[in-house]
Amino acid sequence: MASVKAYMAGLVVLVVVAVVFAVLWFMAYTNYAGLEARYAKLQSRYNTLEANYTNLKTNYNNLQTQYQALQTQYNSLQSQYSSLQTNYTTLQNQYQALEANYSELNNTYWELFTALGQSEWYSKWGGSLYMLFFLPREWVTAPANSTTASTGFGGGLGPDNYYGGLVIVPSDYSATISITINATGSPVPVDVYVFNLGNFVQWLKGYSPTYYLYAQGTYINDTVTVPGPGIYAVVLYNPSNTTAAEYSGSVFVTFIQTSG
Repeated sequence: MASVKAYMAGLVVLVVVAVVFAVLWFMAYTNYAGLEARYAKLQSRYNTLEANYTNLKTNYNNLQTQYQALQTQYNSLQSQYSSLQTNYTTLQNQYQALEANYSELNNTYWELFTALGQSEWYSKWGGSLYMLFFLPREWVTAPANSTTASTGFGGGLGPDNYYGGLVIVPSDYSATISITINATGSPVPVDVYVFNLGNFVQWLKGYSPTYYLYAQGTYINDTVTVPGPGIYAVVLYNPSNTTAAEYSGSVFVTFIQTSG
């Protein structure tokens, strides 16, 4: 009986141990399954985060490239702006200088034109051009009550000398200038020019400016239209450095109203 009790007691202990191990295994298995499920969820989240990170990194790289391109464009525009600002300042200074020069020239023009006094000119000189070719400068302007004016002249012209007259074309007018020069009995031909006032000054300084008319010969009969309004120089020049020229001639000016 004692051996049977001992056997039963051992069996009970084994059963209890087995039950305990079974409970422990079940708990461990349950925990493992839970951990595995959590691991699967975390793995999925990790994969999602990794994909998002990859996308964000790609987007960041793209934005970085675009930023660098925009930075390059900005630097280029900044450089162009600085250059344009410099050019603007230069042009502004040039404009102000030109405006000052224009104002000075305009004032000079109107002072000269006012000094002539068209109505007084007409009453004093009638329909003729007052041109004294033996004076350093002569004035030619439209009479107040006429659209034409003319004059004749003649004489000797020393070597490398010139005679000249200034044709004043008033506002709202242009003019046609007809020039006849007869130097057929002269030992040398003569030159005839028609300049605007600025180019006449350049010619006097020894330059070769543009002109409205140039002719050379012992007989010259030419016509040129100047746009006006303005001051125009009719110049007769002896290009010889040694021989005097003999000449006679006339200037006939028709003033053409363009507006007003």
